[in-house]
Amino acid sequence: MAGLANTLTQNLRASYPSNLDKYEDRLSRYGAWELAKRDTDDINSIVTPEVIELAQRSIGNTLQIPVIDGADVSIGSTRSCTITDTENVSNLVTVSFTTYSFGFNMIPAQYQNNDIKYQADYNRKLVKYLKKFASTLDSAVVSAVESAKSSKWNSAFVGTGAKYGALTGDALQVTNAQKNLIFNDVSTIMDEDDFEGIYNVLGSSSLKSTVMQYTNQGANNDTNTAFQFGDYDFSYSNRVSNGSGVEATFYTIPRGTIATFNRNEPDAILGSSVGETVVWDTVQVPIVELEMGVLYKKECADNSGINGGSGAGHLTGSMKESFIWSTDVAVVTAYNSDTTNVPSPIHKAEITIA
Repeated sequence: MAGLANTLTQNLRASYPSNLDKYEDRLSRYGAWELAKRDTDDINSIVTPEVIELAQRSIGNTLQIPVIDGADVSIGSTRSCTITDTENVSNLVTVSFTTYSFGFNMIPAQYQNNDIKYQADYNRKLVKYLKKFASTLDSAVVSAVESAKSSKWNSAFVGTGAKYGALTGDALQVTNAQKNLIFNDVSTIMDEDDFEGIYNVLGSSSLKSTVMQYTNQGANNDTNTAFQFGDYDFSYSNRVSNGSGVEATFYTIPRGTIATFNRNEPDAILGSSVGETVVWDTVQVPIVELEMGVLYKKECADNSGINGGSGAGHLTGSMKESFIWSTDVAVVTAYNSDTTNVPSPIHKAEITIA
């Protein structure tokens, strides 16, 4: 009987997915990327449907967008038969694309007698790359916003001796004591630079604490601070970082100021193939919500080295499938022909710890 018990009593193993590893590839908050996509579709977007359509077929070419510079003109005080005209100055803005690619292999034979099956392994491989891609795109938007922040502020609230003092690194410095009404003042600051809401606010994740605190200080509280938040839509990202001594960082951005679009390689768009062993296609992928090009290949290969060779010695001549994903992405911000003298729409602020 004991011998029979030895053969019957085996390890009890749950089937996969078991949900035990659900936090291993947990997603982040990609507020900057989501804001850029939302702003692209805004009715007041800085890009037209024509620009997006041209971008999609611009690979191998240079995409340029024509603009006309703003100018200061003079108003006369007498009537005359002649006028002094100021001609418009036009420019071409060249759109810069960045290529992103990633890929992974699948060995169908390794899933024989394996608790992890093909589809589960494929899904997790794709998710881990899309997770990294999403944070990479999120960082790209944050970088574009940081680069486009205004260095010129006209507000009486800003400068030596003013309420908020001089800018530091082109960022408004908000003390901890001032933060309870900062969004009331930011609306005025934007007005003084001739911008108007509603505004998108892209903030560090730590900004959420301040926003949640003061949006809930409503009419039934001794101090009502909730009134000031009607002009804003908030997005948060872990890629918006705080400097030394800074509690929270945020950018105030008029709607329709940022845009993003992508393009794919011609073979993916055409659906090219070499028999059934090499196939190009386009696929809408989750998380980043982009249509990407994908190259699929299958071949006979020595796959015995996967996972360090553990348990794969029999895969010396077996099928290997490769999935290679790629796309080109551009992130653009509103044009300003004179950043030294004319405020740009993106305003940065830092709430200090002290």
